[in-house]
Amino acid sequence: MIVSFHVTHASAGGVEGLNSIITKLEKSADEAMKGCEAVNEYLVVRTCNRFEVYTATEDNPTVKDVFKELAAGCIPPEAGNVHFVEEDQRSIKHLFRVICGLESLIVGEDQIQHQIRDSYISARAEGHVGSMLSYLFDHALVVGKRVRSETALNKGAVSVGSAAVELAEQRFGTLDGKTVAILGAGDMATVIAKNLAGKSPKAVIVSNRTFNNATILAEQLNGTAMTWDRMHEVVADSDLVLVATSAPHCVVHYGNVLEAMASRQDRQLLFIDVSVPRNVEKEVGDIPNVSLETMDSLQNIAMENVAKRTAEIKEAEHIIREELEKIEKERAESTANELIRALSIKLGKIKERELATAKTRMKSAEPEQVLDDFSRALLNNLTSELYINMRKASRNGDWDTCRAVRVLFGLEGD
Repeated sequence: MIVSFHVTHASAGGVEGLNSIITKLEKSADEAMKGCEAVNEYLVVRTCNRFEVYTATEDNPTVKDVFKELAAGCIPPEAGNVHFVEEDQRSIKHLFRVICGLESLIVGEDQIQHQIRDSYISARAEGHVGSMLSYLFDHALVVGKRVRSETALNKGAVSVGSAAVELAEQRFGTLDGKTVAILGAGDMATVIAKNLAGKSPKAVIVSNRTFNNATILAEQLNGTAMTWDRMHEVVADSDLVLVATSAPHCVVHYGNVLEAMASRQDRQLLFIDVSVPRNVEKEVGDIPNVSLETMDSLQNIAMENVAKRTAEIKEAEHIIREELEKIEKERAESTANELIRALSIKLGKIKERELATAKTRMKSAEPEQVLDDFSRALLNNLTSELYINMRKASRNGDWDTCRAVRVLFGLEGD
């Protein structure tokens, strides 16, 4: 049925533990799934807080072995047991919790729902997703929508982007009059930009490898776009640098920041790096007057968010239980539905055949006689195999089949 593989900020003991692991998994997971004949469908979900693979299969043990090999090849022994594998109902429950934001670093955040939807659309376009995962992820999107419309889980909920801005305010007291730089212009950088609204910074600088994207984001902030090769100037002019790029490596280096700080005297500089893997070299935080915060620094804000949302979390979990029960009921009824479909087709063919015969006879015979013959022939065709198999079951002492007939035809009280 469903087997899934997970490495998350929770299982890795923080986002820092994901830095090198996610990059390796991204390179290997797709090849591993394509190379396993037991995997009928698969979908990869990759965010700043998690790397997950969902598969549809008829051979759970084999897929679990493939995931074990994937982990062994991508996760160094010193990292510990940072991954876990789920099956069937537990996989589905985990997906539902993820899409509702219950498994996010910032509980209730909205971005995860869009990220999962985008992953689903991409996997379907690439041909990795068939009927089973389509059913599962369509249902997951419905669950996410229900939780967000029927509970207050995401009302006023902070995202990683807004938590980064909140952390900056805690460090500075206020952003009023500060020069703020944003490195990156993707989804996370855009969320950060939105949360700077109303904070009254003196200036906002946006820099990105694709200058056009930096220009678009800077215009939304009434800020200034600067080319990537002028990062030295960006750092030298800023009080706060928010780093949110999709680069798989560090883009802000110790030497560059050390050089930029030489012209700042004792002016403080704060980096907040929300990229995974991290984009700012760890040693940057050792430079005098420079502070470096990462995704793991948002943990206190995340914990406060959970404490504020206890009631909403319970409501969301209730909705998830309802939807899981609905899926289990549909799964339990699937065999009957297939039988009903096959039976309907067979009975429909009998009806059409006898009806065609009756219409032909109507041209020359009495209508009442035709209808009488039609109903008798229809009844005989519908029951002949039933009667034959019932007598055979009775002769063979197959009382379960006989009892089943009584139940199916409502004869128990007769």
